[in-house]
Amino acid sequence: MTQVAVQLPDELNRFVQQSIASGAYHSMDDFFVSVLANLKEQAESELSEAEESRLASLRAEIQLGVDQLDSAESVLDLDWEAFLAERHRNFESCPNAG
Repeated sequence: MTQVAVQLPDELNRFVQQSIASGAYHSMDDFFVSVLANLKEQAESELSEAEESRLASLRAEIQLGVDQLDSAESVLDLDWEAFLAERHRNFESCPNAG
């Protein structure tokens, strides 16, 4: 393991000490390893640009549907089988699908 020295502002030091005193962490090392591991996991789980774009597109489609329902536009003439088949194809093409 690598040892690192860090200077903390008093307010952050109090927070770390309170976290240790509460029993959430055994030591200052335990606190910082846990916090950094969580930060690393969060950074690694962020969506790619393509995934962000797809998510934005899906949100727009959902909003369009909500707006149509709010304005009582009819969806009776929708070809549900084609609609669901397209959604299934789109889901299968997602990188994290299945």
